[in-house]
Amino acid sequence: MKKIIFILLLATLSLQAVYTEKVKMTSMTFVIPSDENTIVMQRNCQWCHSYGYILNQGKQSKEFWRKIVLKMKYVYKAPISQRDELLATEYLYKHFGNQEEK
Repeated sequence: MKKIIFILLLATLSLQAVYTEKVKMTSMTFVIPSDENTIVMQRNCQWCHSYGYILNQGKQSKEFWRKIVLKMKYVYKAPISQRDELLATEYLYKHFGNQEEK
């Protein structure tokens, strides 16, 4: 039993290597369109999501964006007011919409 514990101890010690060189993390900046409702997006969405997350969705219908906003509000309990719910949907559709309602 002592041999097994000793072998396990040696195995775990080899996994604890020290990395001494400086590491530079890459950073990506996503440009988000600015208009009168940008503040709505910052106030309600940017707390949890980068704008890259929105871009990754691609161009979508107004119904798609409305359902996303409602999911954030009702499923994930984001404190989005009814007014901001409508403004966020309009913003997303205006800038990331595919010109289709459904």
